[in-house]
Amino acid sequence: MLSFLPASTLVVAQDTTTQASKLELKTAIQPRTPDAGWLYLSEYFVDGARDSFSTTREDVIQTKEIDGVTCYLVRLTFDWRTLGERFIGQALEEDSYDYFWEYFNEEGSYHYWVDGLNAPAPAQLSDFDLTLQYPVDAGASYIADGSRYTVLDTARDLSVPAGEFSCVVYQVDSLDASDPDRSREHYYMSPGVGLVRWEIYYWVNEQWVLDSRDDLVNFSLTSEEE
Repeated sequence: MLSFLPASTLVVAQDTTTQASKLELKTAIQPRTPDAGWLYLSEYFVDGARDSFSTTREDVIQTKEIDGVTCYLVRLTFDWRTLGERFIGQALEEDSYDYFWEYFNEEGSYHYWVDGLNAPAPAQLSDFDLTLQYPVDAGASYIADGSRYTVLDTARDLSVPAGEFSCVVYQVDSLDASDPDRSREHYYMSPGVGLVRWEIYYWVNEQWVLDSRDDLVNFSLTSEEE
């Protein structure tokens, strides 16, 4: 049986974090700190019905100062093991991990994808893309990281295993609208929390069909030792 930790809330160590940094975390569309982690329940759909599920984790595993700004290396872990494989401790496959660098400021969240854990880190802040503009207005549309971002809502109430959240909803589309295999993503982001829900759709038979959904189970912005 899968075991989940209780749903977490924003916790910042009183003796190690300044009032200014607390404020930045609470207002950031995707806050990051050293040792932070997020756990998601991942569901997969066939013909509109849930077919299977797994778990996905986001973990900050490294930090680096670039042009005077703290940047965070995030590891995505996709755990597709069956319950039996988890029980016997079977190791994850190599393709279970993705990595990207990220930083945030008063304009939103910036991303830089890397090909593997040992890939070179970005050399300068100009290497990053501002993918999640924030603050932002509903209806805003912009190009980032080779995709079209559209803000569908700025205060969508959403209930997930981790609790109730008010979310900014970003829709991400390929710039090639003629691609028959194109996909669409929805990111539900809550300030001070980060990603609450992630959905992927595919264009099938002239309509968008839900393929997968990740819902936040718990998160922590500090290490357990603090």
